Amino acid sequence: MHFFKCDDIQAWTGGKWYKLDTAARPEIHGFSTDSRNMGNSFAFVAIKAARDGHDFAEDAVKNGATAIIAERELDVGVPVLVVEDCLKAFQRIAKMHRLRFEWPVIGVTGSCGKTSTKEMLAKLISWKNPLCTEGNFNNDLGIPLTLTKIDTRANQAAVIEAGVSGTGQMDVLAEMIEPDIALITNVGLAHMEGFGEIGNVAKEKAKLAAHTAPFGWALFHHNLLSWKAFDELKCRKAILAPTEAPDIRADLVFRYSLVEAGENIGIDMSIEGGADYYFEVCKMSDGMIDNALLSIAAALMVGTKEEQIAGRLQLIAPLPMRGGTADCGGTLYYVDCYNASPTSMKDALNHFAKISQDRRPKLYVLGSMAELGLGTHRHHKEIGYNLPHSEADKAILVGANAEIYKTGMLEAGNWSEGDISVFKSAEDAKAEVSNFKGGAVFVKGSRVCALENALPDKVLEAINSAGQSDNSDIQGGNENFAASDIDEAEADEEADADADEKNEEFQGSEEIESEDSFDAIERYDEEEDEEERF
Repeated sequence: MHFFKCDDIQAWTGGKWYKLDTAARPEIHGFSTDSRNMGNSFAFVAIKAARDGHDFAEDAVKNGATAIIAERELDVGVPVLVVEDCLKAFQRIAKMHRLRFEWPVIGVTGSCGKTSTKEMLAKLISWKNPLCTEGNFNNDLGIPLTLTKIDTRANQAAVIEAGVSGTGQMDVLAEMIEPDIALITNVGLAHMEGFGEIGNVAKEKAKLAAHTAPFGWALFHHNLLSWKAFDELKCRKAILAPTEAPDIRADLVFRYSLVEAGENIGIDMSIEGGADYYFEVCKMSDGMIDNALLSIAAALMVGTKEEQIAGRLQLIAPLPMRGGTADCGGTLYYVDCYNASPTSMKDALNHFAKISQDRRPKLYVLGSMAELGLGTHRHHKEIGYNLPHSEADKAILVGANAEIYKTGMLEAGNWSEGDISVFKSAEDAKAEVSNFKGGAVFVKGSRVCALENALPDKVLEAINSAGQSDNSDIQGGNENFAASDIDEAEADEEADADADEKNEEFQGSEEIESEDSFDAIERYDEEEDEEERF
């Protein structure tokens, strides 16, 4: 666990210590904004939110806080660092702590797939003991809580998720993270209430890459180059593209092709002018395969060897409630209760059609897609209109926009009134879901719908068991999905080798020294670059 010096924290924040005994300075090993949950020798940050953290400073001290960061002097029995703005001061501490971390920091953002990509990548680079964002701690408060957990002696990488729901939010997050690799999963129709139009989504996501560290990289799929914000990025670009795609101008290009490999998907990957690789992953949706490709590329860029990646990929499966599947009593369930946007809904429905093509009849449980702004009616109607139907199929629609789904389904002409049930809440729909007897059930909706409450208990248990992964080697890995995991998600709907192996400077694919691994992350020469970096 890292040690934060009082003098450093004061210098970083511009604050002033109140009642600090210079002969007995407090030990500070971390930070908390929850007065009930104080780690050993943690400082309490008195954030003003729905409630004023200053009112709970005494409780924090009772629970073990060794110092307080506050906006006024407090007599609570421990030293208080008085700052102008607690949140900005905490973000500054996180930024400065991140800058003294010399190992790769990988920032992950995108309209969907952020958490799944983060978790996959953390698994692939587990040999580096990465610090990984916990749950959905991906906003202006969650990111400093995450960054200050980095142990500069124990961790050799960090995977930090950044989530935004409107314009102007990414700058603060990206400045804190200053990623060595900015990984952007995609640009899609999500949080449109905050963004207004999809072009603003692209601009905001690209800001993570615009704030990369010196010699940093932006990593994304080739289709994002169609957005001006990505095409004009000044940092180095690492681009993933299918083998058959046209020539791409980038500093590093990963070419790939996908092949059937029994129960898996085979990935033939190569670096233009460099090495060839082969991997296999379990069958997932096209969107999840895209995320896996990004994770593999990022793992290679930080020096992970082909055999390490291949071995870890065997352990990867969709996270519980984020596209997991389970067979219960002969019925296949596909469940994603975490989030939904038009992009992810279409991707999930296409995948469900593939994995359930021999199963009849089907039940579709659709929850509303949140935060689509002026496009709410159009996108829900489009999904409903294109929802497939075969004999005896049923649909259960849940949430505020259920009737819009229904309108599209009826206009398409292949669904009838008798096939469709509408419920205000997932709890109301549970009995009908439980009574369905058929071959396959599709469940997907935004977090606000909490569709897990519509699932029979045995299905919920099976999904969690099937999707449970071994996160023992990832600091901050996700646990099984439960209602207690929801709080942060509602704010943003939308993760073996020698530990001393050195990172070598990568100037171009022709300089790769090994056929099975390379390292694209610059290490900083302390004498020449210390001033620029810090």
